[in-house]
Amino acid sequence: MIAHFLKNSFFRQIIFYGVLIIISTYNNLFSQSVNGFVRESSSGEPISYANVFLSNTVLGAATSRDGYFVLSDIPPGKYVINVTMIGYSIFKEDIEINDSTSIRLDIRLKEEVIEASEVVVTAERQKFERAIESSQISLDLREINSAPAFIEPDVFRTLQMLPGVQSSSDFSSALYVRGSTPDQNLIMLDGIAIYNPYHLGGIFSTFNTDAIKEADFHAGGFPARYGGRMGAILNIINREGNVNEIKGAANISLISSKILLEGPIPKYKRMKGSWMISGRRTYFDRIIKALKIPLSKNEDGSNNYFEFPYYFYDYQIKANLDINANHRLTYSRFYGDDVLYYDFDETDNYSDSNVNVNQDFQFGIDWPWGNKTNGLTWRWIVSPELISKTFISNSYYRFNFNLGFDQKNTYTYSDSVIAVFQNIDYNVFDKIN
Repeated sequence: MIAHFLKNSFFRQIIFYGVLIIISTYNNLFSQSVNGFVRESSSGEPISYANVFLSNTVLGAATSRDGYFVLSDIPPGKYVINVTMIGYSIFKEDIEINDSTSIRLDIRLKEEVIEASEVVVTAERQKFERAIESSQISLDLREINSAPAFIEPDVFRTLQMLPGVQSSSDFSSALYVRGSTPDQNLIMLDGIAIYNPYHLGGIFSTFNTDAIKEADFHAGGFPARYGGRMGAILNIINREGNVNEIKGAANISLISSKILLEGPIPKYKRMKGSWMISGRRTYFDRIIKALKIPLSKNEDGSNNYFEFPYYFYDYQIKANLDINANHRLTYSRFYGDDVLYYDFDETDNYSDSNVNVNQDFQFGIDWPWGNKTNGLTWRWIVSPELISKTFISNSYYRFNFNLGFDQKNTYTYSDSVIAVFQNIDYNVFDKIN
């Protein structure tokens, strides 16, 4: 009976979470720690890799990607906690640690302009310099927008400027990393795999840069959890949304129009959160249709107008709900579609004294392809030193090709990729000595 009980995966998870609760309760009774999140004061976005330390001690830590930090095993006494990050004002606050005390401290940093006087550095050139350079780099929105752009900012175009990353031509945003082909790369959005992430035949990526918070790029030496990829790993993280007020932005480029809206979720008891939605669509087909460019005439004398046979659109949604100080739910959705369509109908009439010819030729193409993803993450702060993340998602890619002649003979090719992911991560934080 007991063996059958333990074989059930559901009951095994119940036992595992029960053990976590017991361990975390025991640790909280006999430990002194300070933990919390560091966020921007204006928008509430988490600040990654900020420095958190106690004055006149060796205790310190750096915030995680979610802005979380923990300082553990702090002796009882009075301290000054400091939080620093380039581009933000320094935060200082007095705290007092007693026996068996765990303090939750959520911190907001204000943006600050950095001003400095001129610094002149003079040195001799080194003949040899040995440095271990990591193959990982993180790009934020400011770096993506400041890079030279082809028509409009694009995260793939920015990555092509890095060492070891090449492009096949000026009209392709595909990433060739250290000799690998683009299909050997793993492209993810909020941890969800995206297939064929390009618009307009590969000229642009399928990601709207206005909605991006940061992009983590691994050119090599990436962890085993990403699978057996031969190329590179790119994980794009969406913005979480403004927790203070509703804001919006609109942008028009040479090929598309973009809009972004973000704001807080109305508070209910202890629950609060934020949301973000962005959308983009090309407008070539709409403009050409409005211009009414004559292409040919029908038998009744009316005009056939030229229509641009292609358009693309995409949208990204992200919502966060803080149930309480220790539990958060995050929902992420992406939808992108390219549509190529063309209908051709021509009638040819010819007659003389002996011959009367009436030909009607019809031809049509309907070719849509795109991605659709959904993801749900549950973050649980089990204890100041232990965080559990449960992640479930699905990714769907479709490719349909329909070709018709004379509305009688139709050739159809359809293909799709459906993937479902489930992952549970446990992050353990420890002090820095």
